[in-house]
Formats: sequence, structure tokens, C-alpha cells
Amino acid sequence: MKHKLIITICTVLNIWQFAMCEDSKPYLTTQTPITLLSGNDGETAPFLQTTPNGVTDWMLKRQDSFTVIQLGPNHPPIIKTVYGTVPTHIWGTPTMAMSKDGRYGLITNHGFRVKYFQNIIYPKGDTLTNDDLTPEMLKKQNLAAHKSNMISLIDLSTTDYKVIHRVLFEDNPLHVLAHPDGKHFVVGGSENFYVYAIEDGNLIEISKNPQPYGQPCFWISPKGNRIIATQTLGEEETCTVQWYSMLNNKISHLSEIKVAEGVDTKIMNRTLILRISLDGRMALICQRASDSGLDFCDVQIADLTLEKPAITSVIKEVADGVESFAFHPNGKMAVVTGLGKFSNCIAVLDIASKPSRLLYTIDAASFGQGIEFTPEGDKLFVGSANSGKIEVFDVLGDYELRKNPKFLRVGYGHSSLTIGPRYQAK
Repeated sequence: MKHKLIITICTVLNIWQFAMCEDSKPYLTTQTPITLLSGNDGETAPFLQTTPNGVTDWMLKRQDSFTVIQLGPNHPPIIKTVYGTVPTHIWGTPTMAMSKDGRYGLITNHGFRVKYFQNIIYPKGDTLTNDDLTPEMLKKQNLAAHKSNMISLIDLSTTDYKVIHRVLFEDNPLHVLAHPDGKHFVVGGSENFYVYAIEDGNLIEISKNPQPYGQPCFWISPKGNRIIATQTLGEEETCTVQWYSMLNNKISHLSEIKVAEGVDTKIMNRTLILRISLDGRMALICQRASDSGLDFCDVQIADLTLEKPAITSVIKEVADGVESFAFHPNGKMAVVTGLGKFSNCIAVLDIASKPSRLLYTIDAASFGQGIEFTPEGDKLFVGSANSGKIEVFDVLGDYELRKNPKFLRVGYGHSSLTIGPRYQAK
């Protein structure tokens, strides 16, 4: 009894000390200077717009935007949202890319639209596709280009956050990630994987690697030599999970990742978004990256240590649709965003236990998208597509999250979140 009382007192004191530390400044801080980059998709707005008669108003009235948030130990958050310069529409993993030094941000846009977006009415005069664009238009700052296949390169070193280069694609660039080597970026297209580098403020194509498995959501292993991707050839087609090698900036297919015999789960037509753990040993996979309002879906776990990786375990019935993952630096906790429209959650997973398990869920704003821990692991950032904000959760101990009442305002339609260091000019 005495032992339990001592533990309880110590726990209360730790929480009190943490709270006192947080309250020492009346604003959100981070231990080191960081930058958050949020892509914001204006095309999500019509889903909640209605006419005076109460029917859906499909006219596009909000511009795409991106928000840059600078956080540090000794100043309030510095936040700026830039409208109408970067088209951003993604169907898949809600993260983009930032250069290793924090100077450049990369955001993709693609012309492919799932059926939910087919009714949107675009303003007259707005450019839509690659065919509508001229070389002169690509040099301008303001550019709608809603259905273009494009990557925009943003200079984060100055406060005007100009777009300094745009690259057009023949296929749909679904996703872009920074390679662990700090020099290259991988783009997942509907027909190719691409490798790029930045030279003198321009994106330079290093390789183009055809693949036949369709639109990818992907993640790169920490060593940079493997890529896992969930892929689909059509909106109603069952997805597949594919395993690739990456060597000398060339990407080659290795095998399909399937559900191992005896594992109680199945791959669906919305088995889309995934992420590799920080040690590279596992990947968490969203079984259904959309809400159904009918049931809960699984988090599938792929064992990447096998010669031929497979889905060897599952955490059952986590949420009504799950979207994306983040791994805590302690190697014990992972978190996943839910996709509830009215009542939503974050699920906290224990990945150190054998098997991995769901610990608890905690309330979060609707339609969770991008999710990232600080490098030190003391805070978690979670973006909401419908709320125009990034919520902040404080991390206590190995597994405890506490929602901070302060949040970070971003442009409407948050669809991706990238974290990196604050750029320091040499």
C-alpha cells in the first residue's frame, strides 16, 4: 500500500511539474526551432456548403492555400497562410516533403478526383489542367490550376514564401517524401515513381521508374533502400500492398505484401495509407482510409524484417475509418488519426507489446489528417480537414497524451502536414 502511495504521489508531482513548465509561457513552445507546413485543399469546402434552400452548394469558393508555422522555445507561434499560389489536392497519405535544412517545402497536386468531388463547380476563368497552362503562367505566383498534375517548390527561407519552381507531370503525382539521404525526394505517381533533387532552387529529375500497380500511397524505410506502397488501379478496385527496392536512385519492384495465413483481416478497396516505424521493422497500414458510419476498421501490421514481408498481425476495430500514423521517438507508442465527421478520435497504440495493441482513444477534431510528433517527442500535432486548425497534444511518459487547449490556426481544408527544422541561413 505504501509503495502504491509513493508511485501515485510521484505521478501527480510529475504531472504538476509538467503543467508548471507549460504554464511558464502563455503560448505554445517547442524545445528546438521547427517549421510546420500545412497544405490546405479548398475543394473540401463545398461538402459543408449549402444554398439558402438547404441543398449542397457545389460552387468552389475557397482558394487552396498553405500555412507555414514556426515554433520555438522563446517566442509565440509565427503563422502565415498564403492563398492561391499552390494548388494542393491529394488522395492518400497526408504529408508532403521538406528539405533536410528546412529551406524548401514541396506540395503535390493531381488532376485525379474520386467520385465525391465530381460535382464541384469551378469558377469561370480559373485554369484547371496542364493543358490550360503556359510557361509564362507557371512563372506567376498566383495560380489556381485545380486539376493540374504538379509539384510546387516553396522557398521557406523568407517570410513571403514564394513558389520558386513548378514541375508538371504526365501522370498523377499522389505523394512526395524526402529521402533519408537528405539529398533526394521521391514522388509517387499513378504510373511511375520519380526521384528528384534540388539544384539552385529548381527540381531536377534524377530517375523515372515505371510501375504497373496504380496510384500509390507510400513510405520510405529509414535506411532509404526500401519502399512500401499501397496501390490501386481504380476507385472501386481492391488495393494491393507492394514492396520495392531503391538503389542508386533507381526503384525496382520486389514482391507483393499479402495477409499471412491465419491473420484475421483483409485488404479492402480503401486499404491505402501507411507508415514505416522509426526502426524500419514494421509498417502500420490503414485498412479503410474512409469512414463508413457502419463499423470499425483494422490497423494492419506488416513485418518488414522477413525476406518476403507480409501482414502478420492486426489490431482489430480501431476506428470508423483511419487515416495516418506517427511514431513516437521512444519506439513504444504509435498514434493513428480517425476519420469521424462529427465525433472523432486519435487512437494510441502500444507497439512495444507482443502483439501490438490498442491502449485508448482520445477526442480529436473531425476528419483527422496530418499527424506528427516533435523531434523530442514532447508534443503531437494533429490537423483537421474540417476545422481549419492543428490541435496540439502534450506527451506525458511513454503513452499518455493530454490535449492542450491552445491550437494552431491554418487555412481551411487541411490535407497534409510536414514537419522539419527551422531554416538557418549560413
